[in-house]
Amino acid sequence: MAKQKKHPTGTIAQNKKARHDYFIEHKFEAGLV
Repeated sequence: MAKQKKHPTGTIAQNKKARHDYFIEHKFEAGLV
C-alpha cells in the first residue's frame, strides 16, 4: 500500500479580498478524511 502523506495542520486557503471587504465573524476549516 502507498504511504499516506501527512497534511500540515493550519489554514490551507484564505480569501484575502473577503477579509478586506467584510468582517469575518467565524472561520471554518473543512476537508476530506
